[in-house]
Amino acid sequence: MSNGRSQHSRRLRGLLGSASLPATFLVFVAISQHKACAAEEASSGHQANRDIPNASRHGSHATKKATAHPLTVASTSVEKIHINGQSHRHQLLQEPQSIATYSGAELRQLNVTKTTDLLGMTPGLYMTTSKLSPSQESTQLVIRGVGTNAQLEPATGIYVDGVYMPALDFDVGFMDPERVDIYKGPQNTQFSRNAEAGIVSIVTAPPGDHTVRRARVGLDSFDTLTTQLYLSGKIARNFYGSIIADYSRSDGYIKNNGKSKFPLTDPYFPNQDLISLYGSHIKLNRYTGVEQKGGFRTDLRYKPTQRLEFRLVGDYHRDNGNQNGAGPLDSCHCYNVNGDLAYQADSVNYGAALIASYTLPYAKFSTITSWRESRSDVPLDFVGDSRLTNNLQDIYSEQQSKMQEFRIESVGQRRLTWNVGFTAYKDREYTNRFYLLSDLDSPDGTQHSLYSGIWNSQVVSLRRTGYSGYGELAYAITPRLHLTAGVRYLWEDTRASGLERYVIPANNVLSAPLSSLSSWGSFNTPVLSERRWNRALPSATLSYDLASSTSVYLRYAQGYKSGSYQKAPVVPTDVSPVLPETTNTYEMGIKSQVNKNIIVELAGFDTELHNQQVDSTVVRDGITSNAITNAGASRITGFEANIGWHVTPRFEINANAAYTPSKFLDYVIHPGAGKAAVVRTGSALPSTPDWTANIRGAYTLALSTTQSLMFQANFRWVNSTYVGTNATSADPILHIPSWNQLDLKVMYHGKYWSASLYGNNVLNRYIILSKFNTFFALPSGRYIHDIVAPPANVGFDVTANF
Repeated sequence: MSNGRSQHSRRLRGLLGSASLPATFLVFVAISQHKACAAEEASSGHQANRDIPNASRHGSHATKKATAHPLTVASTSVEKIHINGQSHRHQLLQEPQSIATYSGAELRQLNVTKTTDLLGMTPGLYMTTSKLSPSQESTQLVIRGVGTNAQLEPATGIYVDGVYMPALDFDVGFMDPERVDIYKGPQNTQFSRNAEAGIVSIVTAPPGDHTVRRARVGLDSFDTLTTQLYLSGKIARNFYGSIIADYSRSDGYIKNNGKSKFPLTDPYFPNQDLISLYGSHIKLNRYTGVEQKGGFRTDLRYKPTQRLEFRLVGDYHRDNGNQNGAGPLDSCHCYNVNGDLAYQADSVNYGAALIASYTLPYAKFSTITSWRESRSDVPLDFVGDSRLTNNLQDIYSEQQSKMQEFRIESVGQRRLTWNVGFTAYKDREYTNRFYLLSDLDSPDGTQHSLYSGIWNSQVVSLRRTGYSGYGELAYAITPRLHLTAGVRYLWEDTRASGLERYVIPANNVLSAPLSSLSSWGSFNTPVLSERRWNRALPSATLSYDLASSTSVYLRYAQGYKSGSYQKAPVVPTDVSPVLPETTNTYEMGIKSQVNKNIIVELAGFDTELHNQQVDSTVVRDGITSNAITNAGASRITGFEANIGWHVTPRFEINANAAYTPSKFLDYVIHPGAGKAAVVRTGSALPSTPDWTANIRGAYTLALSTTQSLMFQANFRWVNSTYVGTNATSADPILHIPSWNQLDLKVMYHGKYWSASLYGNNVLNRYIILSKFNTFFALPSGRYIHDIVAPPANVGFDVTANF
């Protein structure tokens, strides 16, 4: 058996970078399910590979076999109940880079419903928020310290079945995925668009011959009701379809004590409806105190021949709720928002994609045509103190993305394999940051704010047209030594339109009004700018098989995040480009299946960033504002370790840890207004904890051949970090303390139904994920809000096949 596995490993290495992932996947499925000879299974896996899309990007039937659903897995053996997608993990052992993966069954076991739920569980993964808004629409993922600026295009790309999701869609939520793979480090040749920090790839199961009818319902202690319905199966000959729909409503874990006020007026401008004049896109929904989410996803699949396949997918999602407002005040250490205003945020995203593939004996052609639309309206009480009234900020955003990808890749078992692709895309983004701040003087009357009474509308429109071509060659130098080299060339044209309009009335600080007309000249005439960027991004990997189940690798990849424009311009010269950000990443690792029960992965990495895009506060025309600048250089050097151990056929443990120390090598902020330069060189990067660690265990008790109980505990710990720059007194360094969370779960699996009882954050820790400072309030800000994770929560859910 070992010789067969060794031979199979060499074949897989020869297919690196092409369609090898589905073949590998099928082989390990066959090993776990049939215990047959590895060489025979490799042959069958290769044959199946000719008829399915690339599993790493689009999903496949093969994937569906490996990641059995909890309702079907219970009817087989105990080993398959607790295996938690191990077949796919075996597949990823063949990939010479760091990739974290979660099967659909594992995500349900861990109560993970969106990407940010994986914080602390995935080594090197964290989140960052924008200084302009604390809402989920302004949140982005940070991988190994890359991507800490949440205002511009994300450094981490999000894909669903190979379809790129714009920034507003990034945490749309998981609708019963087959698996989620997190690729760390620059990705230049495997996905349609370049990604500097990494990729989160969400893969769903395409419909097939097997008929599935499933319903799920759940309830928790936040009065959260969740429902989901999934139907999938054969419609006609060679034609299949599925639809999944879900809806949830919740009282949430944040209590908003404010009131909805309509119409909202500024006492300094009693006769003007400023919102309708300058924030016409804004829809101030009446506050209900109830958060609601709903959506659906459809998938139509047509396979007229074994070589040709089409998938037409479409989805729609809507989220309506307070989204925790600006968050509780840091001084509160509670889950109450005590501002005087309460408004309901509203976001919607939808899109469609046509995915097609045609496989010849030696090459596979695939194409993805996609279109996505997103919009969000996020109002909040900017201050969060009920003593200061009528202080509204609202960010209205729209995004659109149209994309076409073509890809050709080799198939078959040869020493030289390859893939070539081309992508064209058009992105459009519109943002109106509107605020009306009526009362910012201190409640005791001892401090007066320059900004009391200000109304402001910052409008930015971006249009980005991009083209990129990429290719990769993989060559087996010897049966054990393998070299892969690739490059992506991209070209982008970005057009920006920016405008700020504001009036600060005479107040306790100003004796006469101050207006943007002094510099912009008009409330309605934007400043236009256009800039083009292009870049070639190389990557190379050298890997060596020490044994049939152990390999070492060295990987180099150059990352790139394109240039852009300020999201909050104050003066016309702010409508000027922010330079692109580049990274050079080296990764060295070892992956080993020590024996049939233990898998170990260890990776060390070194990333150097140049022209890193960072945000801070500056003073322009006497106005404190947010600005995006470029730090000269930064560096992150660290390691990650992961171990999976099947202690017994019934008991398994997974543990991981990551060390991600970071440092600005060259970062000096010039705040303006005659203020001294602020030197940040030598400081750690924000939103980048030095350490994260996670350990989870699961024990499965077989009740019969079709029934089982699983007991699970999951503990995670995240080191402290910070946000802020100290560039001005309105942007202090805000410490985010370390946190830990313990989750417990009991799951019952039967032949036709399953149920679970869970407790999340059972130790009831007060977990601060990030912080937000309302820097306009008072002369030096200091209304600091906590962006918090939920407190202790108990719930249950029931799933049934019918």
